[in-house]
Amino acid sequence: MMPALTARKHHRGYSLVELMIGMLLGIMLIAGAVSVYLASKRSFVEVEQVAALSENARFAEQLIVDSLRHVGFLGETTAGRVDRAPDLNLAVVGDCSGLAGVYDFATDIFADVVDASNNAIGCIDDGVIGTDVLVIKHAVPQAYTDGPRGAKDPNNPTHNDGTIDSPTALSAQRTYIMTNNIRGLVFDGADPHPTIVTGGDVPDGVAWEYRFEVYYVRRPVAGSNRPPRLARKVLAWDGAAMAVLTEDVVEGVERLRFLFGVDTDGNGEVDTYENESGLSSAADWANVVSVELFMLLRGAEPDAQYTDTKSYVLANDPPYVPNDNVRRLLTQTSISLRNIKLIIRGGA
Repeated sequence: MMPALTARKHHRGYSLVELMIGMLLGIMLIAGAVSVYLASKRSFVEVEQVAALSENARFAEQLIVDSLRHVGFLGETTAGRVDRAPDLNLAVVGDCSGLAGVYDFATDIFADVVDASNNAIGCIDDGVIGTDVLVIKHAVPQAYTDGPRGAKDPNNPTHNDGTIDSPTALSAQRTYIMTNNIRGLVFDGADPHPTIVTGGDVPDGVAWEYRFEVYYVRRPVAGSNRPPRLARKVLAWDGAAMAVLTEDVVEGVERLRFLFGVDTDGNGEVDTYENESGLSSAADWANVVSVELFMLLRGAEPDAQYTDTKSYVLANDPPYVPNDNVRRLLTQTSISLRNIKLIIRGGA
């Protein structure tokens, strides 16, 4: 009988204490693994949101800065010397008003602020209250000519015959400015082009595509979960006529403000900074030689594990403390308007 009892002792199971200790160790290991997973996931979400904010900020800044650097460029002339061609249709669909009008060349930069009804400059009715609207008018730096200037081009007998055809003919669905160093005429590509022969409308003229842009923060549609976004109004063909159309550019831009560096003594350097309310006339805007861009971006989705208690200051506005669960990024950029500085220093 003794060998049988010894065998039973060697094959007995775990005791209750041993089982409970094993279960406790297992739970601790699982809890540790879950904790590491949750921490990794939270870190990943944070990095992803910050990276998306940075990418959107860079793209939005690049668009606005590139447009601002072309302020003052209207081919071979300046805004004060640009007239409208006799055949130009001034009834642009959705046109803006006052100095922001598509074909108002009293100034080539202008700004306003969205009012309490979400309106601004006569063509915006969906802006975010209290944010800025920036209007920029300039020419695209791509010249359209009648071929090489001077003698006839033996390889192309149509060059220097008074017709713009290089690098291509002008499009009937775009607007252009024909310029020389004395004057400019803005015209639709579908209309008769200003003549460029000696004694013509713009002798020895060069055509440049005209670009009209309005940047602003567009509020979300009622009931939508989308965040506000940077939008842009542009002059484009709508299928029947030239119109001011709206494009959504960058999602998550929450606030947009500007300060304008003004030259008050005619030397082309900044003497004072003003917001849009301090610049009331075309003459004031013609002396803007620098722009400070302030832009606040927010993430697309809230993060319950994060609370934004930071204080954001844009331009000379009061501090903005959102105190919510959304990550944000504030950017500030200074842009020198080199073309305007050259115009002022040259006395043009």
